[in-house]
Amino acid sequence: MAPLPKLEGFGGPSGGGFGRSGGSGVGGPLMIVLVVLLGIGAAVFAVMALVEFNAAAVATKSLHSSQQAVADKAKADQKKADDQAYSIAGESPFRSYVAPIEDGSFQIAFPKDWSGYVDQEGTGTQVSLIVNPDFVRRSNDVDELAAARVQLIERDSTQYMNAFNSYIKQGTLKQANTTVSGQAAYDLTGQFSDKKTTREVVVPVRDKVLVFINENSKYANEFNQILAQSKIVP
Repeated sequence: MAPLPKLEGFGGPSGGGFGRSGGSGVGGPLMIVLVVLLGIGAAVFAVMALVEFNAAAVATKSLHSSQQAVADKAKADQKKADDQAYSIAGESPFRSYVAPIEDGSFQIAFPKDWSGYVDQEGTGTQVSLIVNPDFVRRSNDVDELAAARVQLIERDSTQYMNAFNSYIKQGTLKQANTTVSGQAAYDLTGQFSDKKTTREVVVPVRDKVLVFINENSKYANEFNQILAQSKIVP
């Protein structure tokens, strides 16, 4: 019997059998391309994030700088205003008393080297201000003659002035019209019943009266200056 012919390619030493894949696979180059693309994407994202971070940092720094500049300017402006006010106050020979808001915020200017005393009450004589050169003196429970007294009294002007009618009729007091801070006022001079007052200026202010009193006639000129510089809110 003749031998069977030999078949090539079925597990021979030089053939590629059914259990192997011939040639090189395609996975390697594709994986490299994907890794490269992923790296490029990561780099681009990192660059974009860095750009955004820098932009935010610059904006924040700019905002802080702007806010600081505004604050510095406000401080500089306030210092300038304070310096000007201090300079004006230093140059002016007067200083002022300003009444509380509930008492009308009227302002009384008097020589800055004078002494002052003020009593503020809720009713009756609501403000009683005394200003005098050197000291406001009191001896044996009696106030010495004052250069100027200013009183805000809770009383209608007609009612207040009625107390002087008989003295005006007798001629012991003289009444004239005047103005203080643009407000109509009564100017009384002569012999007053308290034996101290030499002049009294009465300014009606709403339902009250603001009364300026000069006791020590030695300071009549200064009293006139106090009247001239007073500021009264109608």
